[in-house]
Amino acid sequence: MAIIETWWAWVAFGIVLMLLELMMPSYLFLGFGFGAIVTGITLALGITMSAQYLMLLFAIASLISWVLLRQVFKLPKGNVQTFDHDINDN
Repeated sequence: MAIIETWWAWVAFGIVLMLLELMMPSYLFLGFGFGAIVTGITLALGITMSAQYLMLLFAIASLISWVLLRQVFKLPKGNVQTFDHDINDN
């Protein structure tokens, strides 16, 4: 069994990506981390698939989680701060 088909490797990869998100906050690594953990859980449940399908599952799960995270963490509508007066203007 190759390392790409090992469930704990996917979960460890997902945790590393989520920790990387702490250093570079952009919700990108968090989405990839969720995708890797979903792939690892799928393998842990005993569902076997080829490496191509694992990569496809990882890509789809990452895309879905990234879109959901963008919806959860977006700014509320109309919450843009504008300034009418500059303190440097006399």
